[in-house]
Amino acid sequence: MATTTLTLFLGVLALTSILSFNAEARPQPSDEDLGIVIGPNTGLDDDLGIVIGPHVSEDLDMVGPHTNLEDEELGTIIGPEFEIHKHDFPKDFIFGTAVSAFQVEGAKKGSGRGLTRWDEFTHMFPDKVERGDDADIGVDFYTRYKDDIKLMKELKTNGFRFSISWTRVLPNGSVRKGVNKEGVKFYNDLIDELIANEIQPSITLFHWESPFALEMEYGGFVDERIVEDFREFAKFCFENFGDRVKNWATFNEPSVYSVAGYSKGKKAPGRCSPFEVLNCPSGDSSEEPYKVTHNQILSHLAAVEEFRKCCQENGGKIGIVLVSHWYEPKDPNSSKDVEYARRALEYQLGWFLRPLTYGHYPAVMQKDVNIRLPEFTEEESEKLKKSLDFVGLNYYGAFFTTPLTNTNSSELSYTNDLGAKISRNIYPFSFLCTTSMGIVIYPAGLMNLLRHIQDEYKNPEIYIMENGMDEIDNGTKTLAEATNDYGRKEFIKSHILIMGKAIRYI
Repeated sequence: MATTTLTLFLGVLALTSILSFNAEARPQPSDEDLGIVIGPNTGLDDDLGIVIGPHVSEDLDMVGPHTNLEDEELGTIIGPEFEIHKHDFPKDFIFGTAVSAFQVEGAKKGSGRGLTRWDEFTHMFPDKVERGDDADIGVDFYTRYKDDIKLMKELKTNGFRFSISWTRVLPNGSVRKGVNKEGVKFYNDLIDELIANEIQPSITLFHWESPFALEMEYGGFVDERIVEDFREFAKFCFENFGDRVKNWATFNEPSVYSVAGYSKGKKAPGRCSPFEVLNCPSGDSSEEPYKVTHNQILSHLAAVEEFRKCCQENGGKIGIVLVSHWYEPKDPNSSKDVEYARRALEYQLGWFLRPLTYGHYPAVMQKDVNIRLPEFTEEESEKLKKSLDFVGLNYYGAFFTTPLTNTNSSELSYTNDLGAKISRNIYPFSFLCTTSMGIVIYPAGLMNLLRHIQDEYKNPEIYIMENGMDEIDNGTKTLAEATNDYGRKEFIKSHILIMGKAIRYI
């Protein structure tokens, strides 16, 4: 039996954990072999003994993105009899919290940090950011991190995941263009303070903060020159922080960076395909998301090579953090809907995990994206197969799939390549509801996703890095009501219960 470690790093000031369980590695199925049952009738619901998702009324006005659900509408996801206690978990279980640099650090000015593409994006396109906000100040984590660590101690957490701001340590993106000693000191002080408080640091190298200088020089991740600059950045971080940090991830949600940044134009750098976005201002090639992904994967490989030289002997591990929803067929009796649920998984998760496990992109993408999909050399392919010590996973919920109709094969874009309609419409599954962003609350999807990764990707070590429920701050709740945060507590408890079940089922 092989031993797999499952780690849960939930969102900011949420619960985070490590689960160890035994699971038998299974051989890689062919692309034609689905390997798992996709659809709601997986046979698990009765065994789980819980209602998946809060009960809501049959009123379909409740379906899709909406203002926050009230507590009585949220219901109790897992039942009032279920409580979580620390003694229910193994002694080495980690409860932790997580942030990203750009969202929390602030200190844009006067600290030596260079500009990032997100700085430019938030100031140039405020209409694409909630309330037109920027990250110039954030929550001022840069100066208040000691107070936050005290709060982590009060919460009895012992793990903290954060990202390095590339331009805080290398303002212009490379060592040869100058090092910001103040930024290096900040991360050293943060790491030392965490360790002094018995909190394990976990670092993500890239959480979408591309140096603006490199964007202006050659276009950032659309150009292969980024690979060597990322190698240099990673090596710099390993040399300065790797003596104390044992858990490293190269990229966070690289699929979001590729699609939202270079196809849909919703996130920095705001580029888009003309067939993806009406009146796309940049009119970029439909090849860009695939180029950006390819360069992220090669950058991951470059960082891993540097890590193996300096840090592996110290017991450190390096991986990548991928996001994936669980996809259910809208009609579980439709072979096409089932096929496109699988297809959606390949286009989101397999896009990265197949190259990093088997050295090649998913067969369905090779066939349909065709010549727009870059290829790995034989040497790169062999190296990629050995480039993961763990898989980081971000899971927030589920969607329903059915084939897109009336698509024009000449209109090339990521969405048209995928060919699946990703729906929030939960009818006829009326016992489900969605979060305020329209993600279907589906804890059992996490179990299904874990099994899918185990079966299809050689049973890797899995760290669950993010999980949580979004809520719009519309100002209607009192401070006491907001502090209670009942809905998200129930959401987190339900997913922790699912991982407890994973010990038994996977």
